[in-house]
Amino acid sequence: MAGTRAADPGVRDPANVAGIATGVAVAGVLMACLLRPEIGRYLTEAVALVCALGAAGIALYLARLPDEAGPAAALRRWTASLAVTAFAAALLTLPFAVMDVSGDGLRGLGDGLAREAALRGGDYESILARAAGLILLVLALRIGRTSRLAVLVSAILIIGSFLLMGHVRTHGPRAAVLAATFAHVGAAAAWFGGLLGLGFGLRQSRADMRATGRLLATFARTMSVVLALLLAAGVGLAVLYLPSPRALVETAYGEVLLLKLAVVVVTLVLSAANHRRLVPAAEDGNATAVHVLRVNIAAEQVLLVTVLAITEILMRQNPGG
Repeated sequence: MAGTRAADPGVRDPANVAGIATGVAVAGVLMACLLRPEIGRYLTEAVALVCALGAAGIALYLARLPDEAGPAAALRRWTASLAVTAFAAALLTLPFAVMDVSGDGLRGLGDGLAREAALRGGDYESILARAAGLILLVLALRIGRTSRLAVLVSAILIIGSFLLMGHVRTHGPRAAVLAATFAHVGAAAAWFGGLLGLGFGLRQSRADMRATGRLLATFARTMSVVLALLLAAGVGLAVLYLPSPRALVETAYGEVLLLKLAVVVVTLVLSAANHRRLVPAAEDGNATAVHVLRVNIAAEQVLLVTVLAITEILMRQNPGG
C-alpha cells in the first residue's frame, strides 16, 4: 500500500502532465492538418522556413568563428538538430501540397495529377536545393574540425533555394528580383542566426561581464550593416512586386506586407535602442545593461520568428490582387 501511495503523486508530476499535454496538443494539430491539408502545408512550410533560415544564419555565424572558440562545439550540435528539423519539415510539405492540390484529403495522395502538379512547381525545386544545403551543413558540422568553406557553401545553398519559389519566378526584372531576394533572405538569415548564436555566446561568457559586453558590442556593430541591407532589399522587393502604391491598402498582399513592416519596425526600434543606449554601457561591464540586453535580445528573437511566420503567409499572396 505504501508503495502504491508513493507512486500516486507521480501521476501528477509536472513533467508527466507536461508530457501528456504535449502529446494531446501534437495529436490535435496532426488531426487538424489531416482534415485540412492547407493548414498542414502552411505549418510545415513555416517550420521549414524558420528552421532553415536559423540554420543558415548560424552557419554564417559559425563560418566567422575560430575552431577553438568556446561556443562553436555547442553551436555545431544545436545547428545540426535545427538543420535536420528543417529538412524533415521541408519533406513533409510535399504530401500536404499533394493533398491540398487534390482537395481529397489522404486519398488525394493517390491522385497522379495532383502529385505531378506538386512536383512540377518551383516549390519542389526549392525543397531539393534546400535539402542539398541542409545535408551539406549537417555533414560539415559532424566533421571534427568544421570546414568553414563547406559551412559557408551550405548557407548559400539554403538561402539560394528561396530564389526558386514564389514571386521570384513570376516577377521581373529577373536580375533585380533575384539580387534583392538573395540580399533580403541572406540578411534575415544573418540577423536571426546571429541572434541565436549570440544567445549561446552569452551563456558561455555569463561569468565575465566585460567579455559579455564586448560580445554584445561586436554583434550590434555587425547587425547595423545587416539591418540596413535587410531594409534596403525589402523596400526594393516591395517596389518590384507591387503594381502601384495603392496596392498596399487595396490588396491582401499589401495588408499582410504592412503587418510585416509594423513588426519589423518594432524590432528595429528595439535593436536601435539596444545599440544606442545599452551596448556602450554593457561594453564597460555594466551588469544592469547586460541583463536588459539579454531580455531585449530574447524579445528580438520572438519578433523575428513572428516576421518569418508572416513572410510565409506573404509568399502565398498575389501582389497584384
